[in-house]
Amino acid sequence: MNLVLGTAGHIDHGKTALVKALTGIDTDRLPVEKKRGITTELGFAHFDLAGRRIAVVDVPGHERFVKSMVAGAAGLDLVCLVIAADEGIMPQTREHLDICQLLGVGAGLVALTKRDLVDDEWLAMVDAELRDQLAGTFLAAAPIVPVSARTGAGLDELRAAITTIMSTIPPRPTTGAFRLPIDRVFTIKGFGTVVTGTIWGGTVARDDELVVLPRGLATRARGVEVHGAAADRASAGQRAAINVPGLAVDELARGDVLSHPDALEPSHILDVRFTHVRAARGPLPDRARVLLHHGTAQVTAVLRLADGPLAPGATGLGQLRVDASTPLAALPGDRFIVRGFVPLAHHGTTLGGGEILRAQASKLRAPDQLRTVAALDGAPLANRLAFEVKASAAAGLTAAGLGQRVGRHDLAASLEALVAHGELVAVGDAFLHAETIAALEQRALDALDASPTRVLGREELRSKLPTALPTRGLDVIVDGLVRRGSANADGDAVRRERRAAVVTLSPLEQTLVEKFRAWGVSPPSPKELSVDAAAKQALDRLLVGGQVVKIKPDLYVAAEVAADLRARLLAHLEAHGQITPQEWKDLTGATRKYSIPLAEYFDGEKVTLRVGDVRRRRG
Repeated sequence: MNLVLGTAGHIDHGKTALVKALTGIDTDRLPVEKKRGITTELGFAHFDLAGRRIAVVDVPGHERFVKSMVAGAAGLDLVCLVIAADEGIMPQTREHLDICQLLGVGAGLVALTKRDLVDDEWLAMVDAELRDQLAGTFLAAAPIVPVSARTGAGLDELRAAITTIMSTIPPRPTTGAFRLPIDRVFTIKGFGTVVTGTIWGGTVARDDELVVLPRGLATRARGVEVHGAAADRASAGQRAAINVPGLAVDELARGDVLSHPDALEPSHILDVRFTHVRAARGPLPDRARVLLHHGTAQVTAVLRLADGPLAPGATGLGQLRVDASTPLAALPGDRFIVRGFVPLAHHGTTLGGGEILRAQASKLRAPDQLRTVAALDGAPLANRLAFEVKASAAAGLTAAGLGQRVGRHDLAASLEALVAHGELVAVGDAFLHAETIAALEQRALDALDASPTRVLGREELRSKLPTALPTRGLDVIVDGLVRRGSANADGDAVRRERRAAVVTLSPLEQTLVEKFRAWGVSPPSPKELSVDAAAKQALDRLLVGGQVVKIKPDLYVAAEVAADLRARLLAHLEAHGQITPQEWKDLTGATRKYSIPLAEYFDGEKVTLRVGDVRRRRG
């Protein structure tokens, strides 16, 4: 497994010198960097350690180049926070540490550089100060290794510490959508345009068709290199260089994302969980205009906060609204940084950061909208798929559309299970939520009731439903109404059916009703009744009149019994939010022979929705 290690720290604390000492590669490649003796752009190197290849991203330390620093920090597996022993923690040290923490970098260590410039007493004092400053951060228990790039002292200890840490880092999953946020674009004579970056997800192979987002420029992977060596493919967590024919250098820029065609849909509205830095001078106001860093991109955005201004150090829910001309190829779980335009005292301009909860979101209308999204964080994939389909309303979503929203395309099994449980309904190649279908069925019934003849042609009925409804949507809705006896379809005509009221029951009908009331939810089947022709006709009239309800072909119950059970079910759901199989069995007082079809009946009546092993109220 390959890993990506990044440097972080204040200007002139020895990051580039340390990288050169570890790798033998000078990452200051630009003439201005050589002339000024500082890093202004991202630098890249690599070295082998314990049988594994470590890619190194060397970032600038000057406050003016934090944009480049954030671009380099995105996608790191571990960070080496570089602090000069003769100066200790400085403003950019604090800001870089905050950025790494907000980006979710979970592993790292501290290199206490320029060891040769201080004595042991001074070193011990700096070490104690660092422990105090690092408390409460992801580096609180990290090793602090004194080192000198000039003399080589401590380099072996640093390598040993890196080896220990990298053994604890799990490999990145290679499933999911391929994404490579571009951090460099250049030309190689005889090959053409080349882009580099750290792969965030998935796998790319030589000759794959590719697209550059957000502009949709088409290209392919004519060649793939990993750490400077030609490769057939590259995967998540690796730094890769990809030769992209047909594109000029000036058509691409840092911040663009390389992906497979149709795998991702860029978004300009993002639901997020946001943390405001402790160093802030005061609360962050709602609707603040900010610089948003995602991957290697920097765009302007407006930050909406669900619950108003956010105090320093606090975490809350919000929504980032990016200009529609610069959407981001973002996915749930991605990390981001938000920066302002005025430096904070002793800190820089970083305001905070956090995690994207939902891409391709709708504009925030109420805080509960974000709380619903936040509840999906860490939930099973099926829950997120059902939520996205429900949010799509009558338009529904295809499997490909869902894949663009969750960054995965191995969804067939999850979608089949959701359809089997009744939570989703397949409509051609799209999926609609069962609650949406129920609402559309009611809308169709209302349209039929509003017709003087209670009859509408299919095209006229279709015009009464949302235009976004998929082509086969009307057929699914009409079929459902017919199946439940609410309508009748005869060729092009759809007719509203109503149960005829039975005002006066015959003695035989009255006897049957009383028997079904006495049997409750555990009646004998029609076959077990051994009814004669007259009794069978009487039972059919009771079904049409609504005095008896058909639960399934061989299970009928009295209407009052079904209504009482429905009322008790709704009361339970109101009190507890859901009902388990055992609770349902206790509520009905029936065996599984009866309790299971009764539960499925209320699913079909759109009273309940099965989610896994429990049922919840629809709507």
